[in-house]
Amino acid sequence: MKRLIIAFVMIWVIFAGLAGAAGKIDRPIPFLCQAPYGDWRQPWQDACEEAAIIMAMGKIKGEKVNREKGKRAILALVNWQIKNWGGHYDLTAEQSAKLIKDYYKYDGVEVREAATIQELKKLLADGNLIIAPMAGRELKNPYFTPPGPYYHYLLIKGYDEAGGVFIANDPGTRRGANYRYKFRVLFRAIHDWTGNKKTIDQGRKAIIVVK
Repeated sequence: MKRLIIAFVMIWVIFAGLAGAAGKIDRPIPFLCQAPYGDWRQPWQDACEEAAIIMAMGKIKGEKVNREKGKRAILALVNWQIKNWGGHYDLTAEQSAKLIKDYYKYDGVEVREAATIQELKKLLADGNLIIAPMAGRELKNPYFTPPGPYYHYLLIKGYDEAGGVFIANDPGTRRGANYRYKFRVLFRAIHDWTGNKKTIDQGRKAIIVVK
C-alpha cells in the first residue's frame, strides 16, 4: 500500500510539472527600446516595427542585442527602406514580413489572421515568436507618453496562464521588457495598419509568425 501511495504521488508530481510547464512559456529575448538612448524624435518615434523585428531576428540568429547594436540596427533598417522603398513609413504586417525576407534573407515568416487568443498561445507553445501590429492606444500602457501611439508594434514571446497574460517585449517604452498584457487587452488591440489613423481600430487582426 505504501508503495502504491508513493507511486501515485510521483505520478501526480510529474503531471503537475507538465501542467505548469504548459501553463507558462517565456523565451529569453533581449529587450530593445525603439528609442535606445531616449531620443524620441524621428526616426525613433516610428521605429517600433524595426525594434520588434530586430528582437525577433536576434533570437532566430542567436545574436545578442544591446542598446548600441540596436541603435545601429534600427538605423540600418530605416536607411534600407529609404533606399529601396523611398521612405520610412508605417508598415502593414505584409510589408513588415517582406522587410524581414528582403533585408535578412529569411523566409521563416508568415502573415496570418489571429483568430483567437488560444491560437496565439498555441503558436507560442509550438516554438514560434509573434510580431503584432497594434492599435496602440487600446493597450492602455501607463508608460506610453499620453495618449499613446495610434499605431504600434510589439513582440509577443510568451504567456502565463496563471496570470492570464501574454508576455511581450514592447519597444514603445524603456520599461517594455517582459511586459505583461492581459489576454483580452492584447488580443483586442491587434489591428493592422489601414493607412489612416482614424480607422486603425478597424484594421484586420493580422500577425507575423516568426518560425
